Amino acid sequence: MKKYLINIIVLICISLLIMVLALKDDFYKTIYYISNLNYIWLIIAILFMLLNIFFQSLSLNSFIKEVRSNYKFKDTFKLMVSALFFNAITPFSSGGQPFQIYILKKQGMKITDSSNVLLQNFFTYQLALTIIGTVSIIINYIFKIIPSDSLLRKIVIIGYIINIVILSFIMFLCMAKKTNTEIFNKVLNFIFKFFNKRDDLKERLSKKINDFYNSAIYFKNNKKNLILATFYNIIGLLLLYSIPLFIFYSIGSFDAINMFESIICSSYTFLIGTFVPIPGGTGGLEYGFMSFFKIFTVGASLSACMIIWRFVTYYFGIIIGLVALLFVRKEVK
Repeated sequence: MKKYLINIIVLICISLLIMVLALKDDFYKTIYYISNLNYIWLIIAILFMLLNIFFQSLSLNSFIKEVRSNYKFKDTFKLMVSALFFNAITPFSSGGQPFQIYILKKQGMKITDSSNVLLQNFFTYQLALTIIGTVSIIINYIFKIIPSDSLLRKIVIIGYIINIVILSFIMFLCMAKKTNTEIFNKVLNFIFKFFNKRDDLKERLSKKINDFYNSAIYFKNNKKNLILATFYNIIGLLLLYSIPLFIFYSIGSFDAINMFESIICSSYTFLIGTFVPIPGGTGGLEYGFMSFFKIFTVGASLSACMIIWRFVTYYFGIIIGLVALLFVRKEVK
């Protein structure tokens, strides 16, 4: 926790700055929208967030059960929820997986097994993200929901291409172990020939390539689980991307946006936020939301929707993640 203290301080400062910027133009009207919410629609939005976590847990549990058949879903759900806290306070959501490996090790799972399980789950999540991103770009090209001259739309395309490159790189690492090892050795020897302890780094990265390769072998022999886990992640992301619709409903805006538009704009928003090197994509996600959803509303109502949406999809996760973390740590002591 001490290691993450600076991240938390940065996150709080940036969040406060964003709050000031969101409220500065029409403070009283924005507060009016927030204080007069229809809480039924807000609860539905929170329920969709929990269902998103539920389906992500189903995906992770399907891989854990291949290693430990008696591992309970409720334990996977707690593991997924508690990881939300570390994902939220680290750049690129990088803190959740090390924590999950630590907990799984405490629960008796080998580090090599837990690493492979999380790598397999990450691959299916990345695949689901790319599939929805591809469909969103195609649909937007046809129906022109987001203007084609939008600078943000161009940034989304760049983000989408980067996602494709990451997915392709993982697949390349998985499928050609011998070639990758040879390339890796040559590159590493060239880069680190003037540095000490390169053998230690080389050994650790070689192990990572082995993990990729083992995951590829698993998917080759378990195509059904690959498809099922990807399906779970697609459903989870669609639930997450539907949340803005209910946020709009919660402030009484029933005609501004439909489910279809909510999913497309959310997909674009998260494609941008993925590459913001600040915990939780803070700053990038808020800017993306304000830029894409201004097609449907403006001013105080847009600011209110953004603040509520950010609470449901991010800060709510931090709160329940911290609570789950306390229980999980207590159980494995």
